[in-house]
Amino acid sequence: MVPLSVDELAFGEREFLHDIANHIVVAQGMSSYVLKILKENKPAEAKDIERLERAIEAINKMTILLKERRSLLQSVSPQIK
Repeated sequence: MVPLSVDELAFGEREFLHDIANHIVVAQGMSSYVLKILKENKPAEAKDIERLERAIEAINKMTILLKERRSLLQSVSPQIK
């Protein structure tokens, strides 16, 4: 593997953080809305279930992004555990 330059690593980290931030916003917004509904003892509607599914999907995507980024960083710096 060709070593990454500092600029390439920095760009990759900015892109990674942007992707993670987007998924965090989705997960936080969707789950907060549904939590509010549940706390108010309102019956959950199909749209609320869809919101929870979107939150879980965003969390799953973040998990994948984190694993991929960790693998990449381990490949360019084997001492990272």
